[in-house]
Amino acid sequence: MTDIIESVPGTNYLVDVNRKVEVQHIGATGSSDIVLILQPTEFGGDPLTWSRWKKYYQLFIVALSACAFSYGENTLGAAWTTVSEDTGVSLTNMNGGSALNYLLLGFVYIFWIPAAMKIGRRPVFIVTTILCLCAGVWLGKFQGTGQWFGSMILNGLGTSAYQAVIQLSVFDMFFAHERGRMLTLALSQEDQSQIILAGDRVKTLFPRFLFSNLGIAGNSKTEPELGSNKKSVYSSTVADESKTNDFPKRTAIQRLELWSYIVGDHTTYWQYFRRPFFLLSFPDVIIAGFIFAFGCTAGIVSFNTISEILTSPPYNWSTTSTGLVFLAALVGNIFGWATGALSDQIVIRLARRNDGVKEPEMRLWTLGFSIVYALLGYFLYGWGAQSGAHWMTIAFGVGCMIAHQVSACSIATAYAMECFPGISGEIVVILAMCSSLINFAFSYSVQPFINAVGYGWTFTFFGLAVFASMVAAVPMIVYGKRWRVQCAPKYYRFISEGRVE
Repeated sequence: MTDIIESVPGTNYLVDVNRKVEVQHIGATGSSDIVLILQPTEFGGDPLTWSRWKKYYQLFIVALSACAFSYGENTLGAAWTTVSEDTGVSLTNMNGGSALNYLLLGFVYIFWIPAAMKIGRRPVFIVTTILCLCAGVWLGKFQGTGQWFGSMILNGLGTSAYQAVIQLSVFDMFFAHERGRMLTLALSQEDQSQIILAGDRVKTLFPRFLFSNLGIAGNSKTEPELGSNKKSVYSSTVADESKTNDFPKRTAIQRLELWSYIVGDHTTYWQYFRRPFFLLSFPDVIIAGFIFAFGCTAGIVSFNTISEILTSPPYNWSTTSTGLVFLAALVGNIFGWATGALSDQIVIRLARRNDGVKEPEMRLWTLGFSIVYALLGYFLYGWGAQSGAHWMTIAFGVGCMIAHQVSACSIATAYAMECFPGISGEIVVILAMCSSLINFAFSYSVQPFINAVGYGWTFTFFGLAVFASMVAAVPMIVYGKRWRVQCAPKYYRFISEGRVE
């Protein structure tokens, strides 16, 4: 049984039903039957050994940094039509520039992630913060389509790294039984507060972007104390005894160093750069990538259209009131977080019924809730806007769409990373690339689509596309383990290339 488990990437012995495995379990005294995956090392600098409060503090900083980066990306949402009128950029071109920004978000990942893996995340934080600051100042002063596209390109270059730090940091600090809950908690904080606040400050464009980016700069000074992602492979029964990564506890001076390295890491930048592309032959990762990608569209299409809907008849709302509609998104965040947290409990329950063995596909059952959120959200939002229904219909639709986004993205991310442990950085790149392609298509096409057929059919189509992406989880539940077995030889050959010695 053990040999079979160890040969399949992502298959883990999570619940020690017979209490016979001599490894660390949950709890100070190991009283629980849940095995800690990965097993923490004896080194003081291992993030898995940090206290609970320190982990939560680091997670808070990660989420706060991501929120600040996302602020500069999304803060125009409630004032979309006002900015269009003031700058002479048509709504179609506004959405086109936004689409270009989303395209760069994923494809520039290819360059930032290898840098973060080789020299640590702090230099990447600093450089991208500077780019975001410059883009923010430009966004506060631009006039005309050319400058709008230029500022969006610069913004895309700067904000392209912020999402990766969430996924990588969560997998650095938390164990397998916690990741769904923590990923959802972090992802839920990204992009709602800035949209709520944006409408109230639309008349002071330059200060708005300046202060938002000063917030980013401040967050970069409290960047999490994480070096590069753990790169060792662990077996599925327990942590691999060969996992000897040295995580020495750093002094206060060492924590202020600009660069950080993993001792014994001989992987080159070029190897890190090309590594993600081999994952294109892994069905589990690609399908999870598209579930993640279509999950991200909820915030984008609502961000690009909410101002046009609510500042026009029959609503005729101010930009301030339009931004406040996104309070519904905060409620959606709570439901999305609860769904992500539920995925951890479902995995534990199903693993216990499976003689303690956890399969990554067990987490996918929770997407059933995400499907309900998506169908309700897209249909209510689109047809509510089409028919001029009560504003609460649109607000409820926004809340459901965001609940889908938070839950589906966290579940897809956790699934992909659990399938092939030890290559989280590479998997994040694939998720980002898939997301960029889909987000670019949605953002670029939404305005022409609305002009042609109206809000109702536009969001019906988008909702059905999102539904189809999640239905793709069905073949993963059925064949996912078989695919992982088929990919195992390539995976183990690949992982040996970058093993830390």
